[in-house]
Amino acid sequence: MKKQLILAIVACFTALIFSKSAEAHVTLNPDTSEPGSYEKYDVRVPVEKESNTTKIELKVPKGVNVVGVAPHETFDHKLTKDDDGNITKITWTAKDKGIGPNEFVDLPIQVANPEKEGEFKWEAYQTYDDGETVKWDGDEDAEKPSPVTKVSENADVESESSQSSNDSMALWIISIVAIILSLIAIFKKSRKA
Repeated sequence: MKKQLILAIVACFTALIFSKSAEAHVTLNPDTSEPGSYEKYDVRVPVEKESNTTKIELKVPKGVNVVGVAPHETFDHKLTKDDDGNITKITWTAKDKGIGPNEFVDLPIQVANPEKEGEFKWEAYQTYDDGETVKWDGDEDAEKPSPVTKVSENADVESESSQSSNDSMALWIISIVAIILSLIAIFKKSRKA
């Protein structure tokens, strides 16, 4: 019985860790916004290693116009612009040690959304103090997905339903694993009796 209890606890923690690690990547929040609006996005950068993040680079997708970057107490920023003066890349460099293990930071930017609806894929590059650079430039289902923002007339509704569906999925997974493990423990106990 003690062995089954330990297995159940390990399985529940594994499910919790899996559901959290699926969300632990560079994102832009909110992920959905209205066409033609000026939106404040937070570039959320979590640390997934036992090293500090010391630099973040964010490439701006075509069709989106970054109009400002908020100063940050722990990072300096540098803007790369094209010949027309449009910001094409933002590079944040740590003033000191950067972001430590199990920490995250939000880096605010202001964006003028395009007038037309669509999905915009950003590319993010996260550099650690051990020299490794993680490229967040994959598709939605990739191990290292790009941050994506969706410009839509139904921005408020879609953003809320997306968040609640992610939370619901994690709860469903944990609940199903717990039920299965409980049934196994009950079955094994009844066979011994």
